[in-house]
Amino acid sequence: MSFEEYFMCGKMGVSEVDTIKNMMTMTVYFVLADIFDLDAMDIESSFDLEKDLHITSDLKALLSGAVMDMFNGCELNFTTIHNVQDIVEQIVIVEPINSIH
Repeated sequence: MSFEEYFMCGKMGVSEVDTIKNMMTMTVYFVLADIFDLDAMDIESSFDLEKDLHITSDLKALLSGAVMDMFNGCELNFTTIHNVQDIVEQIVIVEPINSIH
């Protein structure tokens, strides 16, 4: 799903939890847009970090730092990340679980 599909949806989710997840997903797209100098609406969940976004070790470091700043210290595990959706899943699914203490 593209950022535009999340953004253009008048209702952000069927429940408060869905709304929060969708807002977090949009934030991930904004972070990626900033790091990769793209328009957030041009990013697709299927974009491969290496083939489509041409990620480098420097960009990984910038992305990691931005994610940690934006998402309460959440650390990305790049060994399991291959595309944009993998990043979203690590942050949106893992981070809320880690934040509930």
